Amino acid sequence: MKPIAVLLVTAALSLSGQDAAVGARVHGLLPMGDLKDAANSPLGLGAAVFVTLPHSGGLVLRPVLGLQYLPQGNTAALPGTKTSVTSVDFMLDALWFPNEDPDRGPYLVGSVGGQQWRVSATGASPSTQTATRLGLGGGLGYQLSPRLGVEARGFWSPVEKNLTATGLMVAAALKF
Repeated sequence: MKPIAVLLVTAALSLSGQDAAVGARVHGLLPMGDLKDAANSPLGLGAAVFVTLPHSGGLVLRPVLGLQYLPQGNTAALPGTKTSVTSVDFMLDALWFPNEDPDRGPYLVGSVGGQQWRVSATGASPSTQTATRLGLGGGLGYQLSPRLGVEARGFWSPVEKNLTATGLMVAAALKF
């Protein structure tokens, strides 16, 4: 998945000319549902790198290569077992600025892409499972300055038959 991500980002940069900007995002995760039950972690962390590709009408495309981590927690359904969850993502964000100014103001964000999930359990019931699945997300953002933006978004991905990753993310994005 990583060579494909590098190829797509390189192609996007060559098509976009000088309007493209490289950036980084850090975010906190609040797992919900199955994901919260599996890891029993109250919070997770993540980071990503991205390229912004301005388009017309307030639309900005943003290929994103990211990483999420939920620390090891006691698994509620399996006493004596601790589970951690990680994912590596290659997503495409679409940002829409209703005021058509991608340097300032509110925006809507939607995401679609692939996520490589890893669920690792240790203790009484050790196991490691990996799966590559579709990931979706969406939310609201605010571009504070041409370089700094903040976002609140939800995410969803069907990791396994009995595990769907859902939750909320709060992020800060910095363009270089």
